[in-house]
Amino acid sequence: MSFRPPLRLPLLVLALGLTSCGYIPRPVAGVPPGAPWQALPLRKWLAENRAEPIALSFCVPPECSPGLAVSVIRLTGEDARITQAVLEDPERLARGLRSPAGRDKPVRTTVSVERLKDVSYPGFAISLAPENGQKTPAFGAALGRRSGDDLEVVLVIGDSAEAVRRTARRVAAREFGS
Repeated sequence: MSFRPPLRLPLLVLALGLTSCGYIPRPVAGVPPGAPWQALPLRKWLAENRAEPIALSFCVPPECSPGLAVSVIRLTGEDARITQAVLEDPERLARGLRSPAGRDKPVRTTVSVERLKDVSYPGFAISLAPENGQKTPAFGAALGRRSGDDLEVVLVIGDSAEAVRRTARRVAAREFGS
């Protein structure tokens, strides 16, 4: 006499396997695989439906110098349209960040943006620093690719302007293709 598990057991195992896939992080293409880079299971951590996180990887000092965070997100609808406009004209973002409108205490920040021209996709680089110069600037870059109604965006944040730009270009080439 052979043992036959009830049909529910294989279905339960399959269901648990499929649902756990969202907890396994997808690393960002274009960053080194494995340590010291870490990937986060972003899809299960974010509840807001405005943007769909695709991947997030980060590497922090002292293992990486400079520290970098790299993400890939997908936007749709109005969010995609607005983001596409900012990718094509980043000064819109800079004006918004410089404006004290709606703030109780204006943030005194130096904001600098620059369109990235030597890339296949629209995008920009940004630097943010306290006006008083007491802290080092933070640097960022964003590149996007339209796919129908969707907009996929690579975002990079780090401590070095050149490392951020270089990483954004490399990741966009790998994530979007060239």
